Amino acid sequence: MTLIAAALMIFLYGKIDYTDPKLEKWDLVAYRAMALAAPGFDHDVSRPFAYRILGPYLAGLIGGHRDTGIYLVNLAFSITLIILAYRLMLVFGLRPPAACIAMILYIFNKHFFGFTTWNYFHLDDVLLNIFLIILFWSMMRRRWVIFAVALALATLAKEVALIMIPVALLALAEERALEREGPAYLRALVPAAACFVLLRLFIRPPVGPTLPEAFAQNWTKITSLDRLFRILLNPFVPISLVPLVFIDKTVSLLRGRLHMLLFYLLVLGTTLFGSNNERLLNPAFIVVYPLIGLIVQESILPSTSAVTLILIAGFLSSFHWLVARYPLPSRETGAVLSVGTMIIVTLALTLFRMMRRKEKAGARA
Repeated sequence: MTLIAAALMIFLYGKIDYTDPKLEKWDLVAYRAMALAAPGFDHDVSRPFAYRILGPYLAGLIGGHRDTGIYLVNLAFSITLIILAYRLMLVFGLRPPAACIAMILYIFNKHFFGFTTWNYFHLDDVLLNIFLIILFWSMMRRRWVIFAVALALATLAKEVALIMIPVALLALAEERALEREGPAYLRALVPAAACFVLLRLFIRPPVGPTLPEAFAQNWTKITSLDRLFRILLNPFVPISLVPLVFIDKTVSLLRGRLHMLLFYLLVLGTTLFGSNNERLLNPAFIVVYPLIGLIVQESILPSTSAVTLILIAGFLSSFHWLVARYPLPSRETGAVLSVGTMIIVTLALTLFRMMRRKEKAGARA
């Protein structure tokens, strides 16, 4: 069912028209130039894109110099991401029905899965998520060699992967395994640190902001209510407020899993280094959607009507004025769908929870 949903949405998201002059300042220009230059190097690519070599070079080497080949490479990795993410859901303790629901909601997310399948030059985003899944799995299973390889490769895709260093440290501390696992954990960080440093020693982009400069340019988004909405709520519509509706369940599920909360907060922090908003929250899906799946599993199922409402709302929220084969007529229409579906799901689940509590109270009486 999950793969069927993925195939349907890949069709509906369509493909970007990279020749559109309105996109000339988008990131894809740098990524496409790097892909088309492989196995050589385009020395005109600016910072930070010049350091993100893994995705463009894989796309260029495997897909060749044709955009269709690059699209097919992205498609293959996108399907791989869906399969691995579903498996991670099971590792987190979800049963197949709840894992399937959570994954379909992720597939309906136009800012995450939708954007990277539509804008297929953003292969680095897909690869980063794949490696983050492997990093979570290897961290939980104490497979430090796999962790080391995945972290090093992820660093070649996007520097965001380095947030796994403090996340893994907290996970070990929570499980009181630092003394036993600490030396292996520290050794696993060396390849990624080497990759991070060597990239910046050997690649000297002509222009582009450094990390401090990027932060100085973008931190002010926290002073804007519009941009705060776009990084706090809009990335996860229509289920953005579900963890608050079931706040006691959310707190219970995060108890002993504070490293998942830290991961989310660190991803949130990375948005202050870039001009984009919703898209930069993409890696957070790895902890947000398992949480949603666990809430569905423990507090909503077996109510098929509530699940159906959530899935319909998720599908409606997937429509976009740009990221779509059949675009909406305007940005405003998309905003209405996004906000409207979020309000409907929030109110419906609040009412659902009140009714459940009333039924339980009546049963006890």
